[in-house]
Amino acid sequence: MPLDHYEDDDEKDLGSKGARKDFDCPDCNANNPVEEPLADGQEVLCNYCGMEFSVKAMDNGRFKFKEL
Repeated sequence: MPLDHYEDDDEKDLGSKGARKDFDCPDCNANNPVEEPLADGQEVLCNYCGMEFSVKAMDNGRFKFKEL
């Protein structure tokens, strides 16, 4: 069967490419899914330990979390 070069799974959802929809809690290391992609200034809650954090976007595309 020939390859279909126009149907690439990696290119179907270009709008969310690179958007993080989860974070690891800096306090308990649990992975937490979030409904909206992480954004600078957003407040997130760890679903496991209950700690709240403020999200800070870094220049390199990573995020820092500051305890509230």
